Amino acid sequence: MKYGVIFRMLLASWISTALFACQQSDEGEIRTCKVQFDLSLEAQTRAPQEIDFNEYTVYLYVFDAETSLYVQTFAITSSIFTVTGLEKNTAYRGVFLAIPKGQQPDLPSFADMYETSTMQYLAGNQTGQEVFRNILNFSTNNELTSYNIVLTRQNGAIQIRMSNADGSIRNVRLETEGLPIMFFHDGTGGKVLSEGTPVQLSKSEIPPLTDNYRISINLLPTEDLTDKGRLTLTLVDGTETVYDLKSTSGSIPIYPNQITWLVLRGTGDGGNFEVGFGGDIDLDDDEWDGYR
Repeated sequence: MKYGVIFRMLLASWISTALFACQQSDEGEIRTCKVQFDLSLEAQTRAPQEIDFNEYTVYLYVFDAETSLYVQTFAITSSIFTVTGLEKNTAYRGVFLAIPKGQQPDLPSFADMYETSTMQYLAGNQTGQEVFRNILNFSTNNELTSYNIVLTRQNGAIQIRMSNADGSIRNVRLETEGLPIMFFHDGTGGKVLSEGTPVQLSKSEIPPLTDNYRISINLLPTEDLTDKGRLTLTLVDGTETVYDLKSTSGSIPIYPNQITWLVLRGTGDGGNFEVGFGGDIDLDDDEWDGYR
């Protein structure tokens, strides 16, 4: 009988620990609470994947939801992550950010107030930058609350598509401008907000013999790239042809997690671009194909 009572007491203690997230002092005063997050990241086109922490740096920035004051930064190193030390019955706002490891600039280790916190996306001619984000409002109470978090790509890309099946193009250079700074918070409808003096970006390649050649530059979202870049083709005879970024379809916007592609119709003086979005998904690989 005695052992049965002890077992029930231990079981009750375990249940209490599992269901209640706020720790008490010896005097019974509630001191701190914790919240658990289960994270994944949508790096390809079709579904979230478990985060490879050998490949990505992931931070959580916590703010007081009422005052917007910065609380703390947490470096996340596992898919199931528990935040401790939070105040009971308090509303918080969490900003999750992830970038590929080795990508510079790195994520900041601290932040300002929620509305003014930013991260540096570009610091030079960096044409393959990526950034993933999720923003969550949550509150603390006695129960241990768990949230599923999916980080999604916040940058988009400009891509030029053309044919070089006859091998007449010796070199391709794509130039455009990109905004260098992204805000932690978002705008209406989840709009990605960015600022700063535009950085001039350039990418050159030797195209293979193919009728479906593509050259891309990753960018933070923007309303229109018209006249903010150019495509330069150097032909095998040494002549160059320059095409300003314009579209027969109107504006050239960049959206989060989507590739804006321009198809070059003809490579002579009469060549022009037609704009399109996503849709052309290559089901044979796991690459980002730019379809939301």
